[in-house]
Amino acid sequence: MKNRKKETFFQSVIALMLSQVIVKILGLVYKLYLTNKSGFGDEGNAITSAAFQVYSLVLSITSIGVPAAVSKLVAERSAVGDNKGAYKIFRISIALFSVIGMAGSYLLVISANFISNSILGMPEVELSLIALAPSIFLVSLISVYKGYFNGRENMKVTAKAQTYDQITKTFFTIIIIEIASVVSKVTNTAVIVSIANFATTIANVVELGYLYKFYRKELKEIKYEILSSVHTRPVRTLTTIKEIIFVAVPMALSPFIGTIGRNMDSTTIINGLQANMTYDDAKIQYGILNGKVDTLINFPLSFSGTVSTALVPSIASANSKNTLNDVEKRINTSLLIGLIIAMPSAAVYFFYSNQILELLFPNASQGGIILQISSLSIILVSIEQTIRGVLIGVGDNKIPIISVIVGVVVKLILNVILIPLDTFFGGINGAAISNLISNFVVTGIGYVWLKKKINVKLRKINILKTALSTIIFIIISKTIYKVLTLGINTKISLVISLGIGIIIYFGLILLFDILNTKQLQTLSFRQKKAKSNKIYNL
Repeated sequence: MKNRKKETFFQSVIALMLSQVIVKILGLVYKLYLTNKSGFGDEGNAITSAAFQVYSLVLSITSIGVPAAVSKLVAERSAVGDNKGAYKIFRISIALFSVIGMAGSYLLVISANFISNSILGMPEVELSLIALAPSIFLVSLISVYKGYFNGRENMKVTAKAQTYDQITKTFFTIIIIEIASVVSKVTNTAVIVSIANFATTIANVVELGYLYKFYRKELKEIKYEILSSVHTRPVRTLTTIKEIIFVAVPMALSPFIGTIGRNMDSTTIINGLQANMTYDDAKIQYGILNGKVDTLINFPLSFSGTVSTALVPSIASANSKNTLNDVEKRINTSLLIGLIIAMPSAAVYFFYSNQILELLFPNASQGGIILQISSLSIILVSIEQTIRGVLIGVGDNKIPIISVIVGVVVKLILNVILIPLDTFFGGINGAAISNLISNFVVTGIGYVWLKKKINVKLRKINILKTALSTIIFIIISKTIYKVLTLGINTKISLVISLGIGIIIYFGLILLFDILNTKQLQTLSFRQKKAKSNKIYNL
């Protein structure tokens, strides 16, 4: 039997990006349907956001660091020919995180009432937490499978799995809510939200089923790889468990701290807003920020984030084989790709904020200024995502943890100061400003470290060319938009002008030679022999 041909880094990125196109389009359909659904709106977004903050907090304990940890360990074992050790990592991880996931699901169910009433002060969240609870166990297993396949440099299966998940989630959300609306005449916002969240659990079942089916299909080849292992060293099960935990816990700490910060963030925002408005109005304002605006901001970030995901096993494997000289070029190109995506995305949200919200959320279009402020975070977070991928790949989790702690502290302090203010810089705008400054701090800390430890040479001329391309794109699209609105509908004008502008933007990227074939080749090479020492010694 021939060894499976591994994907190149570039192929992995493309597979994940194509998946994200489908996932985000369907996710947008999902969000548009719910936000414009009678009985949901910004209040429903607020309840959903609060529930997902708690859900994410539990996930950060049970599974957030798992894919990257398993991916890193499997890639390191496979790189030196220890396929038996790589498979052992997988088997032990399945058993370990099954138990942890079940415990997480159980704890969320029994504490749902206390969390929603005593901690969040939002009783409406309880049903949603119960609906999401089974997903804790499911996602724990999904994370192990994804980590194993990513570590074996087979990210196409991860891409397909998350696509099937989103298709199922969108389909079942619409079907179940429509049935409930017609048959049971459900109009209660909390009930509608909990139904939508239960669709997330159903989607996780489908995703796990696909991953398990693929695993069974690959099992014969996996066994062959195990038999052909070289450099296999016997390791006790307890030692392997300790190694998994030792790697997974630091990786989970950063998102765990960030999630705690977001949960505290939701409390400080709603409490701070009540200085100048009622609880119901504060809840709606919070829903605008963490429901609609965050959904839009995360759309372009999901594409730049695929580069970070692909970097982890790539750098971990190269680090094990002492072949990291070309990876420096890969890091630079990855940062550039992130900026090419982030700059025009931020500009579109900034200059078309009201028009985009009116197009997508005609029944709840408030939040233009909040979107403008938040749009600036796209560039910062895009850079930070790549930096985090590099850090995880080389096994340094201290900087992400430190930067997130500092960022959370900065954000919470600014929330307390800005949100109660009855000025432009206060209220929900203050929350968006706090988030922007926090992202700047987190990205700044990571980038300073990266410059000191690794030879990062993101050419200033490429940054300037990308910025110039973005400016030209906005000027042309704005001009087209104003001309078109003289004769046709503003929403149609927006779609046409942005479509033409995007084509012009990518034409300028090619014209200015910002991203060329030579740079893309740095993403697709396969390391064959050692040419340099490790970038980082652990």
